[in-house]
Amino acid sequence: MKVLTAGLVLATLMAITDGIDPSQCIAPLGMESGAIKDEDITASSSFDSGNVGPQHGRVRCEINGGAWCPQTPATSEVKEWIQIDLHTVHVITGSGTQGRFGNSQGVEYAEDYLLEYWRPRLSKWIRYRNHKGIEVMKGNINTYLEFKSELEPPIMASKVRFLPFSYHKRTVCMRVELYGCKWTDGIVSYSMPQGDKRGTSWEFYDTAYDGHWDGEKLLYGLGQLTNGRFAQDDFKTAFYEQNNVEGWVGWKNDTRENRPIEIVFEFDKVREFSSLNIYCNNQFTKDVQVFSEAKVLFSVGGKKYKGEPITFDYIEDRIFETGRNVSIKLHHRVGRFVKLQLYFAARWILISEITFDSAVVYGNITEEEEDIEEPLQKDDDLNMSADKNVVSAVNTPSGMGQYLGVVVGLLSVLAVTMISVVVFIIIQQRRYKSSPRPSQIPNACDKAALYREPSVGRLPSSSDYADVRDPEYAVPLQAPQTPRNAPTLHNFLPKPPSIPPPHERYYAATEICNTGFVPPPPPLSTPPPVRIGRQPRYISGSNKTYVGP
Repeated sequence: MKVLTAGLVLATLMAITDGIDPSQCIAPLGMESGAIKDEDITASSSFDSGNVGPQHGRVRCEINGGAWCPQTPATSEVKEWIQIDLHTVHVITGSGTQGRFGNSQGVEYAEDYLLEYWRPRLSKWIRYRNHKGIEVMKGNINTYLEFKSELEPPIMASKVRFLPFSYHKRTVCMRVELYGCKWTDGIVSYSMPQGDKRGTSWEFYDTAYDGHWDGEKLLYGLGQLTNGRFAQDDFKTAFYEQNNVEGWVGWKNDTRENRPIEIVFEFDKVREFSSLNIYCNNQFTKDVQVFSEAKVLFSVGGKKYKGEPITFDYIEDRIFETGRNVSIKLHHRVGRFVKLQLYFAARWILISEITFDSAVVYGNITEEEEDIEEPLQKDDDLNMSADKNVVSAVNTPSGMGQYLGVVVGLLSVLAVTMISVVVFIIIQQRRYKSSPRPSQIPNACDKAALYREPSVGRLPSSSDYADVRDPEYAVPLQAPQTPRNAPTLHNFLPKPPSIPPPHERYYAATEICNTGFVPPPPPLSTPPPVRIGRQPRYISGSNKTYVGP
């Protein structure tokens, strides 16, 4: 999805929920108070473990000998150390040391010392260097005053070691304290390309990075982008003022062919992310602008980044040259790895700080399965395999989805075809049942003879009517199919027969084409035929003898 900025971002620094504010991260971590237990304090050696062992190396404490004293004197080749285990990653912003006062009996203290730190993502102890690249830190000048040193840049560590240092051999004892706060951002490491150099005066390197520097790639460490320090608006200020230690990490687009800058963040646990904050430089008159587009991808195991990336388009600002905090909503996406891709809007991209607003997700979340790595093949083999269009269900989940889509489509077409055939058959059967059937009367039958007037007197043997039980009327066998000629007049007024028939008795008999066809009986509701009205006939004469109709 794309999110557009609502307006110009002002130079005022926005409040960041999970970001570290070094000015507020200055609390003592527990050496003096006892929050750090004795078993969490160890040492390389002790002159007398019961009297001056590491458990007594706490600032402003006078128990037994009153300090930790190593077995061998301090030299420029450091080998003795006292170690503090914090168990979880903390932001260490300061350190403090004291000598052994010993109720005014002690005379030992360390004028200088070194710091080393360790955290789970690192595979070794890292020697601390300040922003000027100096390792040796200033210590004490007496046995009773604590000397505090501010760490620039801060340290993200779960274990810290103090190593007494001296340019000449001397006996030392130490009491120590750490200052800072718990690291809540959850970032274990980030990997990215190392910054570029601009001309001969400015190097936009991540000088505070404590991971592995492999050519142009920084791997598995933390540095300037997560130390809580924000650079000045003018990127030149950090190089001209000695007191200003904040700087920019930058990349130029000249040799990257418009490819984005990719930064991968690893977190301690699976987290739900609500927003991402990037502090950017926008000196457009010096070819520096905020990125034009940012894409954010998420992964649980770090091998596969599934789902659509969150895409953020930044509206170009060519009015204000102040630095600004760009906030990107992450819509509660879940993962332990976050990949950030930044696209160039000008020749340079400069970033000072990146923070996340997130919360730990509790529950069982399965990591992505590792891809099956196939052996390297020659170009010819790769071309042949490409021509075969092989679909792999393991390596190409998107191809598997396309294959299933084709199968589902074919099954759908087949189902529609079968339904159409069944419907067609049913319609044909219904049409066949409803259509009139051929007449049961043979073709050679004279259908015009089905309706004829009965003869008066003795009925001739005619095939016009069939014998029926009811002597009152005769029923035609079938309606006439072809028109007939009008009957002649003598058919209506036939001559009287020589022998008159029985009174009001008529018979109908038929024989349909000598086929033996027997018509069905007439329906009970068929009305009797209307007799033709006849007038009585008389023989001419005076007596008017009745002859009959």
